Amino acid sequence: MFGQRYNRLTLREGIAKIVPLMMACAAVSLACSDEPTGPTGDGVFGEWLRSGGDVRTYELRLPSSYDGSEPAPLLLAFHGNPDDAVHFEARTGLTPVADEAGFITVYPDGLGGTWGPWDNQLALDLIEVMSDSLSIDPERIYIAGYSAGGTRTQIIACKHSDVFSAAAVVGATLELAVYVDCPLRHPISTLFVHGTEDQAFPWGGLTSGSRRRLSVDETLELWTDLSECMGMPVVDTLPDRVDDGTRVWRELWTDCDGDSEVMFFGVEGGGHTWPSGPGPFPPGRITQEISSEEILEFLAIH
Repeated sequence: MFGQRYNRLTLREGIAKIVPLMMACAAVSLACSDEPTGPTGDGVFGEWLRSGGDVRTYELRLPSSYDGSEPAPLLLAFHGNPDDAVHFEARTGLTPVADEAGFITVYPDGLGGTWGPWDNQLALDLIEVMSDSLSIDPERIYIAGYSAGGTRTQIIACKHSDVFSAAAVVGATLELAVYVDCPLRHPISTLFVHGTEDQAFPWGGLTSGSRRRLSVDETLELWTDLSECMGMPVVDTLPDRVDDGTRVWRELWTDCDGDSEVMFFGVEGGGHTWPSGPGPFPPGRITQEISSEEILEFLAIH
């Protein structure tokens, strides 16, 4: 089915599941078709596929509402560096929110826990496998990422803006080389979340040798320019509901090409963290003022 399944069952669990199925098939052979009908909701799957000559693993999560009768939105979620899909899923708490919103979510594993140019093709290969195996709405395909996964998310969105309806980036900016080589061919809505005390991706940018990591302001300027946004953003401060040492403000550009939008959540006092994520994350405050809900809400309306 999907790519291929890598087994997380113990031998005893596997036998307990497989033997009754074999007996049923032997008894009623006509009922056991070679054609898969596809999984339904509450699916938790570890899968693999081949991409760029490598075996790539990923975690697939189906929402409880999924039965294949209606096309569902698809979200690719890229972890930080170094990390893996399982731990990223647990740290962010993204899956329950995606389930509630009816999203099929795919968490790929980076090679060696990190990302590279080859992962641009991986994103396309994952979409192809999901579209061949599940009922996916081609108009509602999204990408999100944290830290280095957020940088890769932006690169993939730059190069394949015709594939994705929206992208969400947490705790990541871009390098200058990407800034000058972003062939955006189709309007795409983008959401950013960044803490003022982020030490991994400093607010004001970072220069290391010949490489320069853009500031938050420069990254937003890139995306508002690419999206041909007109005028100034609408800026508002969110209510300070939780005494967690952070305050959140929102900037929203709505007058952009093709009805696209750019939204930014600035987290005053926030570190290199995922909003309301269970963690653990690098040292720094985790805001409880926003969460994955705001991220999924933004994606869902685009």
